[in-house]
Amino acid sequence: MNGMRALTEDEKEAFLKDNHGGVLAFAGDKPYCIPIHYAYTKGTVVFEMLRAGRKIEYINKSRKVCFSVWQEAAQSNIPSLKKERWSSVILEGELEEVTKDKWDYYELPKGVPEGIDMVGWILKVNTVGTVCAPASLSFGGETA
Repeated sequence: MNGMRALTEDEKEAFLKDNHGGVLAFAGDKPYCIPIHYAYTKGTVVFEMLRAGRKIEYINKSRKVCFSVWQEAAQSNIPSLKKERWSSVILEGELEEVTKDKWDYYELPKGVPEGIDMVGWILKVNTVGTVCAPASLSFGGETA
């Protein structure tokens, strides 16, 4: 596998805590994905978003999603991953809505302005994939 390896469980946990942005992908008649901010709280990926738009249409049809987080080594705060070229975590699962009474538990923001309909989601993960590429890996003749 060109020297690529899976992240350890500790690296995966630290990686998800260290990052805050990823891509949330939906399946359907037409594939669709969005860049999204997330938090990793209590071992759970948590999203907050407006309850409007195309993403909500997809969620209403199916809550099955894929979420990907990717980072180049230079951006990492994790010592074992700083020496790699890049790392990624891909999570597959289903979104579950966080009711307002559980927003404190998942540390979702308070004080949303009146008239803005925000919704919180947690990702109930059923499949996890991780990988990091060694610094020596080259792409199209480019070497790190």
